[in-house]
Amino acid sequence: INAEYMGSSGINAEYMGNLTQRMVETLIGSKFKDCANKGGDVTSDAFKDAQLVGIYFSAHWCPPCRAFTPVLVEFYNTVNESGKKLEIIFASLDNDAEEFKEYSETMPWKAYAYKDPKIQELAGKFKVGGVPTLVVVNKEGKVVTANARSDVHDKGPDAFDEWLAK
Repeated sequence: INAEYMGSSGINAEYMGNLTQRMVETLIGSKFKDCANKGGDVTSDAFKDAQLVGIYFSAHWCPPCRAFTPVLVEFYNTVNESGKKLEIIFASLDNDAEEFKEYSETMPWKAYAYKDPKIQELAGKFKVGGVPTLVVVNKEGKVVTANARSDVHDKGPDAFDEWLAK
């Protein structure tokens, strides 16, 4: 074993952090748009401090999605304002780039680029059968819940602590 990766208690914490980051990148990808910053480009470094990451499958054309998005925005803001670290990635299933742009501008988090192949890959991986769907993963890239939408509705910000405990 290479000594630079070892610390006094075993594996070096920085090495483990980088390993965790690479595992998450493998799952969620590494290139995103910042909805809160006019679609500017960001990398997976934006997620390095996140305790949990939500992948939000949604679309402008979907009335239940448009109704849930403001609820999720409030949830996201409340959780993060309390000092916790939640990141969300919008995985758009929109059919039109202009609708994607308009809809994503209502969100304070990150998004996959319009028609990014990662969206369909993850929709298949998580067996997304309809929208809106919110899947939450932890720092190791493991699914905490594939039904976070109902938790957000039913439990509000307390759902975050329950997800962390899983």
